[in-house]
Amino acid sequence: MFAESLREELRGTGVTVTALLPGATDSQFHENAGLGGSVIGLSKKNDKRVVALQGFEALMADEDHVVGGDEHTKQVAIDNRTTPEPVKAARHVVNMRPPQSE
Repeated sequence: MFAESLREELRGTGVTVTALLPGATDSQFHENAGLGGSVIGLSKKNDKRVVALQGFEALMADEDHVVGGDEHTKQVAIDNRTTPEPVKAARHVVNMRPPQSE
């Protein structure tokens, strides 16, 4: 919403805004956050070069947003539009929970 608001505020100024929604991307993000062993940390991730290229191409095409990554990531974004917030929040907790020490 921030990017969409900013895009509208800057309309006509020559400055454009494109929001990149990357999903899980192959970077050091989860490891640096201490979540390398979480469900999402251990899952397959999108190639960061592909995601960056998709973002750049969307920016050059003056698109307001782009979901970066593979078709599964794009489908999850579509599904999330109709998934109730409590369901998404519960799923997020499971996927991001740090691994339990035994």
